[in-house]
Amino acid sequence: MATDVVIQDAEGMVHVTLNGTVAVGEPIAHNGTNWVQADASDATTNLYAQYIAGQGGVSTQEIQAYRACTIYDADAPYTANATQFLSATAGAITETRPTTNGDVIQILGRALDTSHIRIDIKAPYEVEVFYQPSVYDTTNEPGAWAIDSPAWVGPALDTGGEDCYFVGRIPSNAIALSEAKVVFNSIGETTGTIDLFVITAYDGETNTGDTGLAYTATISTGLADNIICYNDATTIFDADAFKADYNFTVAVTGGGTFAGNLQCIGLYMRYLCV
Repeated sequence: MATDVVIQDAEGMVHVTLNGTVAVGEPIAHNGTNWVQADASDATTNLYAQYIAGQGGVSTQEIQAYRACTIYDADAPYTANATQFLSATAGAITETRPTTNGDVIQILGRALDTSHIRIDIKAPYEVEVFYQPSVYDTTNEPGAWAIDSPAWVGPALDTGGEDCYFVGRIPSNAIALSEAKVVFNSIGETTGTIDLFVITAYDGETNTGDTGLAYTATISTGLADNIICYNDATTIFDADAFKADYNFTVAVTGGGTFAGNLQCIGLYMRYLCV
């Protein structure tokens, strides 16, 4: 017969109102209304763990919860020193890293021994990545790179048809995309517009994946000669195009009449991770 867990050495106590049934020792998340069982598989509503329930309860009840604590289970279900993950089963903690595509990987703590785990839940944090461009133009030849004084280098988009591409992977612990933008150096360019296109797909799945939200014929923010300007790419990663562990390609195409060149420097992405 399973025994109830016991909370020890609790830190960071808060009082929260429930929006569902939870048990002592379960990780809980906020679902936009109130607090429910955390769930690594729910990438859409981001039910990542924020506290451990210090009391059991049902919807509308207020309970104590803790940011950090030791959980004691007399049934000794743990492996000493094993990493403890948020499970893809709602309200559960597991020593097996979730493996389903889209599962958010959140490490909650470690096992002290076979009967105790120490949980210390961190607040979400930002991770910044700057992806370098590869190039390929519309005639299936290597794209045209340029060097601009004093030391800027990258593919130069103009009326000649050069495009550029970024290939990357969304972190497995990402819960949101705070910002994405394609950064350019203007080389005599004041009028050209930018189209952006994204394709995303998981390992082992069809490469047609999801294509996000269209972004067309947009003038770069701050566009002027010899200015570092950018196009905000955040919106192309809509809810279906932004998932933990997605591979992605962002294609950047020049449109309209160019007076000069937009030199593509990089794709900046700022992730919110757990």
